[in-house]
Amino acid sequence: MDPDYVDGNPKCCDLDSCYEAYKIEDGPYAGTHYIDGGSITITMVNATHFNFETDGICVYAVIVKGRDANVYNYYDYDGPITSDTILGPPLNPSSGKYPDISHIDFCYACCPPTPTPPPTTPTPVPEFPFYMPAMMALFALVMGAVVVSLGKYR
Repeated sequence: MDPDYVDGNPKCCDLDSCYEAYKIEDGPYAGTHYIDGGSITITMVNATHFNFETDGICVYAVIVKGRDANVYNYYDYDGPITSDTILGPPLNPSSGKYPDISHIDFCYACCPPTPTPPPTTPTPVPEFPFYMPAMMALFALVMGAVVVSLGKYR
């Protein structure tokens, strides 16, 4: 996603009062950061850009400030996401280079847990009735008696 370039010092609560904010300032940025029963894992792509993944946290926006420049990139997502790639600060207007990251703000909410599907109950297999062998033996005996008795009248 392409970020919006923002001047000033925006905060998550400026964007939406419902967002919680998690700020990582002055690094290290890489690694897993635990918040509110969830986590954000950041992998640095290079000195100025990173990827992130979350677990139990839904991110709605990310603000990345460049060091030594009062400029920010604001990544505003259409809905909650759990990962994104190649995020970083905007080019420094005076140097034309990407500055090091000053801080990262994650604007988030706790994700509702994924519902666990109910356990499936196996279809019961009908049991062979315990009396069936006795019934079959009786039937065979009766049929045998019929065959024998029919054989007498020939």
